[in-house]
This record gives sequence, C-alpha cells and structure tokens, in this order.
Amino acid sequence: MRRYEALIILDPDMADDDVKALNERYGAIIRDHSGEIIKIEDWGTRRLAYLVGKKDKGRYILFDFVSGPELISELERQFKITEDVMKYLSVKLDDEVDLEAFKAKAEKEAVEPEAKKVEDLEQPVLAEPEAVASPETQDVESSVAADVTPEEAVAEPADLGSTKEEGE
Repeated sequence: MRRYEALIILDPDMADDDVKALNERYGAIIRDHSGEIIKIEDWGTRRLAYLVGKKDKGRYILFDFVSGPELISELERQFKITEDVMKYLSVKLDDEVDLEAFKAKAEKEAVEPEAKKVEDLEQPVLAEPEAVASPETQDVESSVAADVTPEEAVAEPADLGSTKEEGE
C-alpha cells in the first residue's frame, strides 16, 4: 500500500453541509477501494493565485490516505465530474507503508499529547514580576541602545531646509 495526499479546491460559495457531504462521499470511495483515511483537513477559504472559473477564492480540503494505486484514477475521475471541484492535485508521499505499524504510531502520538496536557495542568504556574523602569533609566537605556550619549540625544536637530539641489 502507498500513502497519498489529495488536495482539492472547492467553490468558496458552497455551504458547510455540502462540503461535509462531499468529504463523506470521497471518504467512502477511499474505504470502498480498501484504503484507509489518515486525516481530512479543511484549510478554509483562501485567495487563489489566479482566477479559476471567474473566482478569485477557493476552499481547500486535504485528504491524507493509504491505498493501492488503482484508487487514484477513480478518485481523480470523481474530482473531474464534480462541478464544485475547481482544481485538484494528488501526490504520492510514500511507496511502501505498513498500515498496522502506521496505525500503532498514530495511536501512540494521539496518547502522548493528552499525557502532556495532564502534566501541564498538574504543575503550578508561577507569574514572573514585570520589570518596571523609571523614566530616567528608560532615556539612558534608549540612548545606550542607539550608541548615542545623552548629550548627543539632546543636541539640536539638523537643518531640514530646502531639498532642492543648487543646480536647479
């Protein structure tokens, strides 16, 4: 089995219910062809680099899945005949994927963030006092930061007279 990603750009005016129905339809196609869905991400509406079908925005959906190579031709055929799909791209990420090992790794990664959240909740949060600087130290600090002495910082501003050159 191989790992693939398919990115589709949908009509931005589609209702959320229609987008969910479309995701379920493509998910069913993947499962019908002995595939396994890793994740489906809705990236939301984004501006397109150029007009596609007189539209300057599109809704991006990413399908990450594992399947055989025969599924790609069927999935792309479905993308072509669906009017709401403006563009699509399918990419092979990996040639050989052990599906059982991949599932075990995904479950382990899902458990680890939950354990970290529990640890973070158990540790007390200590607030650090904010440093308060007096106006005098702020002036000195700003002049030191700019490599300017306090006397130079108080010096007269430069003449900002005419900007025309003499030859004009």
